[in-house]
Amino acid sequence: MSRTGTRRTRVGKALRVVALVIAACAALSPVLWTALTSLKTNREAQSYPPTLLPERPIWSNYTDLITSGAFLNSLGTSAVVTLLATLLTMAAAFPCAYALVRLRPRGRPLLVLLIVLAQAVPGIVFLIPLYSVVAAAGLYDTTLLLVITYAAFLTPFATLVLASFIRSVPMEIEEAAMVDGCNRLSLLLRIVLPVSRAGLSSAMVFTALFAWNEFLIPIIMSGRNTRTLTVHVSTFVGQQNIEWGPLCAAVMIVLIPAVAVVLFLQRHLVAGLTAGSIK
Repeated sequence: MSRTGTRRTRVGKALRVVALVIAACAALSPVLWTALTSLKTNREAQSYPPTLLPERPIWSNYTDLITSGAFLNSLGTSAVVTLLATLLTMAAAFPCAYALVRLRPRGRPLLVLLIVLAQAVPGIVFLIPLYSVVAAAGLYDTTLLLVITYAAFLTPFATLVLASFIRSVPMEIEEAAMVDGCNRLSLLLRIVLPVSRAGLSSAMVFTALFAWNEFLIPIIMSGRNTRTLTVHVSTFVGQQNIEWGPLCAAVMIVLIPAVAVVLFLQRHLVAGLTAGSIK
């Protein structure tokens, strides 16, 4: 390679690094601003012109939240609903994805179209009539309602994600297992499920993140007994005033588990995302 080509390659790499650094700073700047604001008093957070660093960092915004019974109840509700909704979604989506890919039922194109349309239609279209039904059935403000509603909205997305991974599983493995006497259920649980572990992990992470961050469903379907963390955060925004310090502290607490899960499962997440693209 000539010197000119080598120089162009180095310049190109340097420009890509600079572009990535700028993009990372732009993406992280709101998080940094929120973290710094959570250490300010409400008066300092509303001061003009605004300041980046707090004059004297305070931790009372966090301690008040951690010692608040309402906040802890919301935290527990979000954790339970996210866990149960993720498990229920995977239990429903994995067999559906396998059936679409391997069994190829009649009307398969129509089923796929309906699944895609379920993702395209705004959720509020379903929530308004659903609210009338659950209110009449006496299920309003229950954990069971949130779990089932979350799973119903997330199952189409998880089905499409898992279908791409199951499609990448070689048919020869399944055929060999069926020759050895495996039925469809044993084949699904003992062969396809372990092989699709990376894809299942990716789908579980995305499903859990969507459930953890969901706001529209619980703001309509939950009351005081099942108020989730995202709904509790919105209570710091009033008609006359916004409690910026507690609000930003609550946002950081909501953000920490999501970031921790992504960082902890990053290797499995990347492996799952790339596995579905390899044929």
